[in-house]
Amino acid sequence: MQHDFRLGRIVLIDFKWLEEKVFLRPLAEQEQKTLKDTVVLEYFAKGDIVTLRPEMGGVIYLLKSGRVDAVLGFSGESLKLSDLGEGAQLGDMSFLDDAEAKASIIVKEDCEVYKITRDALARLFVYHQSVAKDLTFGIMRNMGRTLRHMNLVHADYLQYIQGPKD
Repeated sequence: MQHDFRLGRIVLIDFKWLEEKVFLRPLAEQEQKTLKDTVVLEYFAKGDIVTLRPEMGGVIYLLKSGRVDAVLGFSGESLKLSDLGEGAQLGDMSFLDDAEAKASIIVKEDCEVYKITRDALARLFVYHQSVAKDLTFGIMRNMGRTLRHMNLVHADYLQYIQGPKD
């Protein structure tokens, strides 16, 4: 349990969830203490629209609970990119490549997210390399799953466009 004195509330970090969804291993007590200073629990309410602005490129959100849609807006229209639930990452591409985020997030169900800044991850690499490495690998594993899924969807679309083979 972590107490945030600035907000006057107790913030619970679910280490079991982080172990199962991100680290894929048990976290030692010292690692948990380290993560209390790195991971921030935030909430998004149903109906919120979270715009991943360019200055937010240094932030990644790990979706602990709830559901969101990732949408891409253009010419006054929006295109739904994906429906995301527990374990999804938000802002991961901008977090890693420091490019401007293009998508926005529409919250479909109240969400709890773990927020990690690039600066916090950089501090982990200086002072707690094993935690930083495992956290980074967790982010990369999740991105790999997403890319594999996107490749399958892309292949289905190509097959549809090309039509049946003679």
